[in-house]
Amino acid sequence: VRRDGNTWVMADRQNYLASNEVVSDLMLGLSELRLREAKTIKPKLYNRLQVEDLKGKKAKSILLTVKGKTGELARLIVGKVSADVAGSSNTGRYIRKPGEVQSWLASGRLDIPLAVNKWVKPEFLDIASSRVENVTVNHPDGSKMIVSRTGKKKFEIKNMPNNMVVEYQSDIDNMGDGLDKLELEDVMAVGSIKFPKDKTISTRIATNDGMVIKVKMIDINDGNFWAAFDAEAESTASDLVKKEVFAINLRVSKWVYELPAHKYRYMSRKHSDVLKDPKSKKKK
Repeated sequence: VRRDGNTWVMADRQNYLASNEVVSDLMLGLSELRLREAKTIKPKLYNRLQVEDLKGKKAKSILLTVKGKTGELARLIVGKVSADVAGSSNTGRYIRKPGEVQSWLASGRLDIPLAVNKWVKPEFLDIASSRVENVTVNHPDGSKMIVSRTGKKKFEIKNMPNNMVVEYQSDIDNMGDGLDKLELEDVMAVGSIKFPKDKTISTRIATNDGMVIKVKMIDINDGNFWAAFDAEAESTASDLVKKEVFAINLRVSKWVYELPAHKYRYMSRKHSDVLKDPKSKKKK
C-alpha cells in the first residue's frame, strides 16, 4: 500500500484505491504499541508466537514495513494477537524486530488486514434486486437460461424445457440478487484475467428503468470466480439512469473483480441447477 496524494492505493493491485480509514487505523495502532513483557529469545520457539523469520510457506508471521520520503520509518515482525494484556485495551501482539533475537509482548490493538477486500471498500456495485426485470445467462456450451419478474419478489423461467419442474423457487428468485450490494474478494486491472470464449459465461441483467449490466464471468482453478462488468442505458432510460450508467462504467471499466461464490452462482444459473424431473425424488 502506498500514498498517492491524499489517498492510498494498492501498489500490487495496479493502484486500486485503498481505504484511508484502514490505513489510518493501522498507523495509529502501530504508534500506540508499547512493550510490556520480554518473551523468548530462542528461534526454535518463535513459531509459537508467530514471530519467526519469513522463510518458507509455513511461516505465519507478518513483516510490516513503513517507509517515508527519507527512508524506512519502521520495520517489525508481527505475530499472534494476545488477549491477556493488562491495560486499557486488554489486548496486544507478539512482535520482534528483524535481526534481533528478543521477542516481545506489546500492548495495543494493531490490526493488519491480510485480504485485499479488507484493505479497500469492498462494495463496488449496488443494483437493488427490486429493480431487476429479467436475467439472461449464456453458457459457453450454447445453453441459455432466461428468467423474468412475475411479481414483487418472484421470477419465472421464460425458456422452460418440457417435462421439467422447478425444484426450489428461491434458486430462481435469487438470480435477481447478483448485483445487490456486490462486494469484491479481490481485484485486478483489466487484462490481468483472460476470458476465453469457450470458458466464459455471459450474463445480461436488465432493470425496470432502462439499465442493462453485462457481466463476463469465469471460474479459475475451480473456485476463483472472476468477472468484468459493463453498463448500458436503453433508449427509454431517464437522464438519471444514464448518469448512473456513466458513473458505473467510470468505476468498473478498468477492473476485473473476484466475486463471492454465492453471487457467482446467482448470475450463472443453468436449467440443471434449478429444475428436476417431476417423477424423481427431491434432492437431499
